[in-house]
Amino acid sequence: MYGLLSMEITNQDCDFTRIEAMRNRMYHRKATICAQRAEIITASFQKHEEDPIVIKRAKAFADILDQMDIYIEQDTLIAGNQASRNFAAPIFPEYSIDWIIEELDEFDKRTGDAFSIDEETKEKLRKIAPYWKGKTHQDEVLKNLSPINRLAEQQGVLHRGGISMSGDGHIIPNYEFVLANGFGGMREIAKQHLLNDQDLSEEQIAFYEASIITMDAALRYCKRFAKRAKEEANACGDAKRKSELLDMSQMFAHLMEGKAQSFYEAVETVYLVHLLMMIESNGHSFSFGRFDQYMWPYYEKDRANGMLSKEKALELITHFFIMTNSLNKVRPWDHTQYSGGYPLYSNLMVGGMKPDGGDGTNDLSYLCLEAMALTGLPEPNLSARFFAGSDHAFMKDVARLIRKGFGMPSIFCDEVCIPAMMSLGLKEEVAREYASMGCVETAIPGRWGHRATGMTYVNFGKIIELVMYNGYDPSTGIQLVKLNGEAGKAIHYQSYEEVFAAWETLLRYYTDLAIDCDLVCDRALKYHDADAFASSTVNCCLARGKTLKNGGAEYDYVSSSNIGPSVVGDSLAAIKKLVFEEKKLTLEQLQDAMLHNFAGLEGAKIRKLCKNAPKFGNDDDYVDQIVADVYESYLKLLPLYHTDRYGKGPIGCTYTMSTSNITSYVPNGFDVGATPDGRLATMPLNEGCSPCLSADKEGPTAVINSVSKLPNQKMAGGQLLNMRFTPGALAGEDNLEKFTCFMEAGRKKNIFHNQFNIVDSETLKKAKAHPEDYPDLMVRVAGYCALFSTLMPEAQDAIIARSEHDWR
Repeated sequence: MYGLLSMEITNQDCDFTRIEAMRNRMYHRKATICAQRAEIITASFQKHEEDPIVIKRAKAFADILDQMDIYIEQDTLIAGNQASRNFAAPIFPEYSIDWIIEELDEFDKRTGDAFSIDEETKEKLRKIAPYWKGKTHQDEVLKNLSPINRLAEQQGVLHRGGISMSGDGHIIPNYEFVLANGFGGMREIAKQHLLNDQDLSEEQIAFYEASIITMDAALRYCKRFAKRAKEEANACGDAKRKSELLDMSQMFAHLMEGKAQSFYEAVETVYLVHLLMMIESNGHSFSFGRFDQYMWPYYEKDRANGMLSKEKALELITHFFIMTNSLNKVRPWDHTQYSGGYPLYSNLMVGGMKPDGGDGTNDLSYLCLEAMALTGLPEPNLSARFFAGSDHAFMKDVARLIRKGFGMPSIFCDEVCIPAMMSLGLKEEVAREYASMGCVETAIPGRWGHRATGMTYVNFGKIIELVMYNGYDPSTGIQLVKLNGEAGKAIHYQSYEEVFAAWETLLRYYTDLAIDCDLVCDRALKYHDADAFASSTVNCCLARGKTLKNGGAEYDYVSSSNIGPSVVGDSLAAIKKLVFEEKKLTLEQLQDAMLHNFAGLEGAKIRKLCKNAPKFGNDDDYVDQIVADVYESYLKLLPLYHTDRYGKGPIGCTYTMSTSNITSYVPNGFDVGATPDGRLATMPLNEGCSPCLSADKEGPTAVINSVSKLPNQKMAGGQLLNMRFTPGALAGEDNLEKFTCFMEAGRKKNIFHNQFNIVDSETLKKAKAHPEDYPDLMVRVAGYCALFSTLMPEAQDAIIARSEHDWR
C-alpha cells in the first residue's frame, strides 16, 4: 500500500516510479527562450494586415497551432506543449518587443529567473523586431500615459507591472461548460449566432468568426497529437508504453469534437484549455477553479462503470500537475523582481461549500492533495477551501501536506470569503462558488472578466514616506502634492489626526493616478488582447458576441493592488505614540533621522524608539486598530472608481481591495527611504496583510488575533497572510492535530486566507549558499510557490527574515 498522506493506494494502476522520474526531470528543467511563436505570429500578422484585430489574432493563433513543433513528454499520459522545448518561454512580440531586444544578452546573467538563449534565437528575434516597432501594446500604453503618471512612477509610488507590456490572463474558464460542449460544440454556438441573430454589429460578427477560427484550430491541434502519438507508438518497443500511446492517439482523434467522454478526456481537456490560453496570450494566472467540483461527474461515472480506479485517477491527476510545470513565461527584469521564481499563478482549488450550502469535499479533493504530495512542484498553485461543515479528516490531510514543507496548499475560510464576495452584491449561492484566481485573488469561475487583481501597483510605503516630507520625494526631488501648500519638505502637523488626513489626501491623489493608468492599459488591451478563444470559455461572451475586454463577461470587478499596509500602520502608530502622546520626539527630529537613514548615535537612539513602538502582529489593539484604519481609508475610496467596461454589459465594473502583491514588497521597498516604524531605506515592505518582517514577537496566535481585526469580510479581491513555522511545530501526531486546530480556528477568527512555509532559517541559509544541494527546496514566496534556488537573493533574504513560529 502507498500513500503519502492518509490514503491507502496500490501501485497496480499508478506507476509511482514513473511519477518520481517525471518529477525529477521537472526539478532539473532548464528555462530557455523559444522564438518559434514570435516568428509565426509575425508572418501571420503581415499576411492578414487588413483584418479586424480579433480575426487577425484568431488567424495567428491558428497558424501557431498548425505550424509550431509538437512533442509528447517522456512517459506522460497528458500531452500538449506551449513551446518547442520543455520549460521554454515563447515570445509574444505583439505585446512588447523593445525590452526583449535590450535584454537578449542579459537573460542568462540574471540573479533570478535566468533563461538560456542561443545566438540563433537572438538573431531570429532581432530579425522580426523592426516589424513591431510602434505597433505593440506597450507602444500604445506609453503613447497615452500622462506625464504626471510618469512622474509618480519616477517617485516609486506607482508601478505598472507587466500589464502594460503583456496580455491580461487572470481568468477561470467555465470548465463545466467547455467539457459539456467541447470545442466543436462551442464552434456551433458561434455559428448559430451568425446564422440566427438579427442586426449583429461588425464587432459581434468579427468575434463569432474569430471564435470559430480558434475552435477549429484547437481541434486540428488535437488531431496533430493523435498522429504524433500513433507515430511514437509504432516506434515504441515497450509494450505498456506502446499501448498507452495508442490509447492517447485514439483519444486525441476525437477529443473535444463534443462532450468529454471520460475522466481521462476531461483531465486532458482541462490541461489543453489552460495551455491554449497561454499560447493565445502571455498573461498569467490562468486558473483551474474548483477542479474537484466540475470533474466529479466524470470521475463518478467512470468509477461506477468500472472504467476507472482511484489509483488511475490519481495517476492522471499527477501527470496533469507535472505537465503544468513544463510551461513558462519570460518577463522584463524590472518586472521579474516583482514576481520571482518563474511563477504562472495557475491556482487550482479543492474543498469548500457547494452552492446549496453542503460540503463539496469528495474523493477528488483528497486525490488532488495526494497528487501534490507526490509531485511537490510549483504548479499548479494548490488551494483548499474549508468551513464549519468540512470534515476534520480533510483538514488533517491538508495539514499533512503542509507539513511536507513545500508551501501547499494555501487555505481559504468560507465563513470570511463568502461574505467578502457578497459585499460586492453577489447572491449567497453565487458567492459560494468562489475560487482563487492566481495568488489569493477571488473570483467566480466562468463568470468573471479578466483579473480580480488591479494592474497598477500602489506603493503604500512610499506614500507614508511622502507624508513625512510634505509630499516631497527626497530621492528624486519630485513633489506632485504640497500638503502644507508650500514647496519643500517642511511639515507642520499639529496632531495625529492631521497626519492621518495627509495620508488620506495622498492616498486619494495617487489612487486617482493608478486608476487612470489602469484605464490606459485596459483600453490598449481591448485591441491588443482580443482573445477570442479564452473569451469563449467565459459566460456571456458567446451570447453577447464580445471579448472579455470589450465587456463580454457576466461580472467584472477589479481589485487594486497595494503594497505595505502594515508598514503604514506601524509608522502611524510610532508617530502617534512617540510624537503626539509621549512627546519623546518631534516631527522634525523624526524627519531628520529618516532623511539620514537613522545614521549616527542620535539616529540610532531614534530608531530604537521607533522599533520599540507598537507593531502589528502582536495582538496589540493600539496598532492593530490603526492598521485597520489604513485598510478602511482605502476601502472607502475604491467604490468611487469604474473599469472601462462600466455600462457595457457586465455586472459591477467597480473596484475592490486585495493584498495580493506577489514579490513586489521587495522591489517596492527598494524605492522607499527610511520609514517612521524604524525600517531602514530600501528594505522590504510587508507582504500581503502579514506583519512587517520580524515585527511579530508574540507567536502565531497573536498574529492571527491581529489579522482578525482587519476588515477581512470586505476584502473581495483577496487577503494574503503568510506565516512560517519550524518543522518541529508540526512533528508528530499531537503537533499535527494542534496545527490542524490552529487552521480551523482561522474561520472563527475572521481570517480570509493563510499559507505556510514549514522550514527553518538554517536550512534556507544553507540553500542560499549552496543551491546545488537543494534543487527541490520549494517555498511559499507570496501567493505562490517557487523553487528557492530560482529566486533573486533579495527575495531569498526576505523569506529568511520572516518570523519563525513555534507553539508557545
